[in-house]
Amino acid sequence: MTDIVAVHTVGSLSARAGGVARAVAALATALTETDVAVELVSGSAADDGALVLPPPALLAPRFVSTLRGPLLTRYPGMAAAIAAAATAHPGKVPIIHDNGIWAPSNIAVYSAVAAQRLRYVISPHGMLEPWAMAYHAGRKKLAWWAYQRRALAGAAGLLATAEPERTAIRKLFPRTPIAVIANGIDCPVLPPATDPASKTVLFLSRLHPKKNLIGLLDAWATICATPQFAGWNLEIAGPDEGGHRAEVERHVARLGLDARVNFTGHVEDADKPALFKRAAVFILPSFSENFGIVVTEALAAGLPVIATHGTPWAELPEQRCGWWVAPTPAALADAMQAALALDPAARRAMGERGHGWVAARFGWDKIAAATASFYRWLEHGGREPDFVDV
Repeated sequence: MTDIVAVHTVGSLSARAGGVARAVAALATALTETDVAVELVSGSAADDGALVLPPPALLAPRFVSTLRGPLLTRYPGMAAAIAAAATAHPGKVPIIHDNGIWAPSNIAVYSAVAAQRLRYVISPHGMLEPWAMAYHAGRKKLAWWAYQRRALAGAAGLLATAEPERTAIRKLFPRTPIAVIANGIDCPVLPPATDPASKTVLFLSRLHPKKNLIGLLDAWATICATPQFAGWNLEIAGPDEGGHRAEVERHVARLGLDARVNFTGHVEDADKPALFKRAAVFILPSFSENFGIVVTEALAAGLPVIATHGTPWAELPEQRCGWWVAPTPAALADAMQAALALDPAARRAMGERGHGWVAARFGWDKIAAATASFYRWLEHGGREPDFVDV
């Protein structure tokens, strides 16, 4: 048995929080099967809705009230919850694993670990990549010098989910150890059956400017102008963020695509299999993604995937299960034309190859084992794991 307890901290486990909540809950769950003791501390608000939770028999989160004010969101119980979690396993050394940056919850966690002099690591979840840093750049510059740079620099280590994210982090922090550990996926043993008659291109993610939905719609206009693809529709699924859906809907109207674009809204985890099953192709046109959990979900569901150079999915064409293209309307349109022109059997074969790839490479057991070894190395030293850049 190791002498480490990993205390994972996150602002919310609400399903609406997107990939971070899912990744944190899944990793914390998988870590319970390693020799690392695990605790999970999360913010909790009355309007969270459905939560992404570990199995209660394996791990019970400690919830901290989220108090939203007109100017500031506070987590007044965060320090006490972290202290309780850190001392819940006598004889074990705590390492705090915070998720995300910039958010009020991250400020609360950093204040707590600094006051309690606890060792910590941070998973930025793509929030240090160039596009993310440029979005609301003025506010982030102030936060950077007020607290965020200090918090990151004080971490014992940082975790990236792919090589492009590691590169972005290394430019900012030349001496901090960085582990490159992907997110995982609970992959079914066999690829689920998809509808061979489907003529739906599916987007599933938060409706946020970085997802490049405006560019996707411009590309979709090209598809709609091609008689060969007259029967195809685009389904846009996922929760609105910051009112961006209204902007996307206005662009649909400007392009005259109302009859060929459907908005599904937020999709509960239990409903995702049916959503994937009725699609023929999945597309993630983002300007920036540190990983893109939904790509692994789509591949696990047996769908071919179109992703952009803003995502770390360069292996899609190498694995013969998708396309990796520039995040421009022209490139997205070319990829969709290629995907839609295939016969259903060819698309199904691509989906089966994608399923096999993610099953072999992105199982949570492998991800948890790597994360646990990173914690052990940070605590005990020795030769760094081969996925750690020092």
